[in-house]
Amino acid sequence: MKQNQIIAINGQTHLGELVTYFPAITSRLNELHIDYCCQGDRTLEAAIEDAGLAADFITEVQNRYSDFLASPNKEVPVTELSDAQLIDLILEIHHQPERVLMRELEQLVNKVLLAHYHHDKELVLSLHRNFSELKMELEEHFAKEEKELFPAMRKPDKTEAEREEVKSLLLELEGEHDGAGEIIKHLIKETDDFTPPEYACPTMKAVYAKLHALADDIFLHIAKENSVLFKRYE
Repeated sequence: MKQNQIIAINGQTHLGELVTYFPAITSRLNELHIDYCCQGDRTLEAAIEDAGLAADFITEVQNRYSDFLASPNKEVPVTELSDAQLIDLILEIHHQPERVLMRELEQLVNKVLLAHYHHDKELVLSLHRNFSELKMELEEHFAKEEKELFPAMRKPDKTEAEREEVKSLLLELEGEHDGAGEIIKHLIKETDDFTPPEYACPTMKAVYAKLHALADDIFLHIAKENSVLFKRYE
């Protein structure tokens, strides 16, 4: 598709397509807990119905998209990128920053576990457990992508057998995307949409802010893979 191509947004637009060509909408979808990363094949209409939103939300999205198109600093749609270019982009703006955030969070979450153990034992234990599970899931997932999937995708003139091997890997990795998404949904619920409790110290507030940033980035990261890169091998 051409860089300046405009998509028609309506009730039948798939969420994966929407965020691919209009990445700025992800912050609004995140606010409404509309899953566009692991459920990118859903239509906007179905997502609105599931979320209990009024039908005029489509008009809101259309208006936001018009403003986006008028902006002089639009990103080139990721669909314009080759496999290698898209992989490089994912590594640069998702894998590496997410690793940094997770390293920072690991220390901070442990501090919160000790500092607020008697304020809300159940919350801090659950927070520690879910973050630790997410970190392990993502680190192992990144390793599979960087050591197996991405090198296989970069290989030119793949044979049919090699393409089938890539497809097999994709099925496994998409399942891991679903798993990471579920952990994040648990974190969103237990933190009340990343809203720190009244007793929160600066460290706990930093944990909530960094978890929020990590969750938003992971959602967009997964959407680029599920709805664009992985789709090329269907």
